[in-house]
Amino acid sequence: MAIDRIEKWREIHRAAAELYRLAPWEYLEENEIFGIRTSITGRTYFISVMGSLGQVLAISAYEGSSALMGFWELHEGQADPGKVLAIPHMMLSFDDKKYVDKTQKDIIKESGVFSASHKKWPVVTRVIPGLFPKIPEGDYLDDMAEILPQIIDVCKRAEDDIDLILPDINDDETYLIRQKTKSKGKVVWRESYEKVVPEPEIYKITIPHEDIESLRFLRRNQSVYQADYRMMPATVKEKGQPEYFPFTVLLTEKKSGYIAGFETIPPLPDYRTMVENIPQIIVSLIKKLKYRPMVIEVKDHALYEMLKPAMGRCAINIVLSPSLASVDEAFESLSQSMKRK
Repeated sequence: MAIDRIEKWREIHRAAAELYRLAPWEYLEENEIFGIRTSITGRTYFISVMGSLGQVLAISAYEGSSALMGFWELHEGQADPGKVLAIPHMMLSFDDKKYVDKTQKDIIKESGVFSASHKKWPVVTRVIPGLFPKIPEGDYLDDMAEILPQIIDVCKRAEDDIDLILPDINDDETYLIRQKTKSKGKVVWRESYEKVVPEPEIYKITIPHEDIESLRFLRRNQSVYQADYRMMPATVKEKGQPEYFPFTVLLTEKKSGYIAGFETIPPLPDYRTMVENIPQIIVSLIKKLKYRPMVIEVKDHALYEMLKPAMGRCAINIVLSPSLASVDEAFESLSQSMKRK
């Protein structure tokens, strides 16, 4: 490994050792979020301290306001838990060394900060939506090295003064943001409170006009269907492609739980492109019914917005539902089937 990179890892591991000794998960909850804006890339990471329940001891750094919105949807139960791997973020976790993979072990041994005497070793990963988590590289590694000391600074002070992070419990849009500024000719870290209204991802609608028109003229009945897309639990590695989690698009009848159709797709060339193709897949699955349902229920807000124009054109009511029981059952059935193969 290049000298400059191993020095960067030493910075990260030294900060990780200090963070572990500090143990902020003993007094902070994962929903007590604050932000760090880096000087290197200008990215704002929203920090969540995990481990208050004594399970995973970790720091997650969600990349930008859209990722922050994804965190809150997961935290409030509005999204399938598997969608955490569809949110861009970095994570520093502390794992039993016997579970740390070889690549991370080699980096830890080369940096020399942690030894066999340590019960937990630091594991640093970056989540690119839809892909198997990887070790951060380039400016993401630089960002991790820069934000960790600032996380430690905030956590130290928040132990005695939680109002630092939560100045007003009735204001859920204002966040502490820490960033570098110039003061009297010197560069220093300062913080302020900023309104952050997470912007939803805007996806293009890619349903061909002819598909919508052919759906319009099918007979209509009184049935209610549910539609969603879910990440499958097993990864796929194809030659020339990064390791990824395939997604399954499902259409199920609400009352009976009958799987009317499904299609498995990769998050390639990227997650956004895959999501933009899902409405067309759902329209194709509806067309195979040979009739138009009265209602299509969805849980995903982006999917709702993308399908709404086409469903309106076809006189199909599209409804945002907090839960999709028939889809949950169908996905579980498909997942179990995959495990048996």
